[in-house]
Amino acid sequence: MSAMTRLIYRLPAVIFALLAIVAADAAQVSFHGADDLTSNRVEDNYVLSMQLNPRVIKPGRDREMIITPVLTSADGKDSIVMPTVYVSGRNRYFSHIRNNDLPAGVTLLQAGKDAPLDYRFETPWLPWMNHSDLNFRCQTGNCCDTPVNSGSPLIARHNFRPPYMEFDPMYVALTGDSTIVIEAQGSAFVDFVVNRTELKPDYRGNRKEIDKIIKSIDLVAQDSDAIITRITIKGYASPEGTYANNTRLALGRTKTLRDYVTSDISKRHASFNPEVMFTDYEPEDWDGLIKWLENNQIENGAAILEIARDKSLEPDPRNSKIQRLYPRQYAYLLKEVYPALRHSDYTIRYNIKTTNDVEHLKQMMATTPERLRPVDFYMIARTYPLGSEEYIDVMMKAAKQYPNDPEAALNVANIYLAQNDLDKAEQYLASAGNSPEAIFTRANIAARRGDLKLAKSLLKGAGEKGMPQAAELIEQIDALLNFPVVTYF
Repeated sequence: MSAMTRLIYRLPAVIFALLAIVAADAAQVSFHGADDLTSNRVEDNYVLSMQLNPRVIKPGRDREMIITPVLTSADGKDSIVMPTVYVSGRNRYFSHIRNNDLPAGVTLLQAGKDAPLDYRFETPWLPWMNHSDLNFRCQTGNCCDTPVNSGSPLIARHNFRPPYMEFDPMYVALTGDSTIVIEAQGSAFVDFVVNRTELKPDYRGNRKEIDKIIKSIDLVAQDSDAIITRITIKGYASPEGTYANNTRLALGRTKTLRDYVTSDISKRHASFNPEVMFTDYEPEDWDGLIKWLENNQIENGAAILEIARDKSLEPDPRNSKIQRLYPRQYAYLLKEVYPALRHSDYTIRYNIKTTNDVEHLKQMMATTPERLRPVDFYMIARTYPLGSEEYIDVMMKAAKQYPNDPEAALNVANIYLAQNDLDKAEQYLASAGNSPEAIFTRANIAARRGDLKLAKSLLKGAGEKGMPQAAELIEQIDALLNFPVVTYF
């Protein structure tokens, strides 16, 4: 007998005849000579158990019945042969005992005499057992002839593999319709005469730097889909000099730059509204200096960086401390770094006009998808058959553009669900929220994985949130769950 199997007996030894089926139901069956038969999965093992009564079996004094339970896979490729039992008439029984002629592992019982016993066979559960048949291979024999097959009745059929069920994917409308707000940003290094706030457009490289700002505004002003809502020019000064004077310079220089740009843009675009122009300023760009020190090597750079970060010092003492302790490095910063800290940053904020022109929306999707709202993607998707390649392409782009939109994530989850890529579907479902449709899709995944109990629980939750089709699907799942996993014959 294999070490992986066990046959447990209770003496005295007796066995069964399996001559006829007396009764059968889903819980147990009773044979002539065999009662309380169960063939089932118990945790991680297959177990065959029954109570045997050889007293009702009477093959004759010189004859015997040989019974071997066999479990066979549905495709016939795998099987397990269980321990054989000989139920022998009186003369055959004592002949076996005298001659000791039975194979190892065989149980010998005397027909018509021995008391009932428990027959139990146990072996680890294997995948092929999910769909398998239990048969009893029966033979009859006598003292001289080779045993003759007398039948192999089907005792039980197993269907343990979880029932599979799937629902149609559930796509939802994308409803996000918030106005698209875009910001274009840049930085210009406009030069001013030392300690002055007047703007000289042709001074040094100013023409090129001022054009950076004007061309950026031009680009948006010429865009038929854009509505400029705010333009901010923020001026910065470098840390040398007094903080009070730097405040005066940053404020004054920013105002003159704004006025110049406003005048120029108004001449270029008659519809331009000067009221969208705003200013801001930073008297000393310490953050810019800190960033430079963090990303560049300079002698005593760590010590200078520590001073620059020291907010317990006012700006003027901070700058003076660097200059006093590290005069050579300060001279380098003054020449090579501080000029870049005198800059004007600009931000152009604009809204994208809404439209119901689907063809125009399609053009935008091909060139500037970041300008589309979720609802715009949905308007495009609706022009294609549900689930088509074009529909899927639009929904994938919507999810890419709006990775935190629950509706967009849910639709992509259902795209992968339709492709039976359940792992990918679950990844997107993590961002799909807890809407009835999201719960329904989680139930769909559970059902496709064979976990119908979880699917049923999720569908119940979707139904409680107002999904009417959940009740019908729960009925279908109940029918599958109640389907017998073991059928006795």
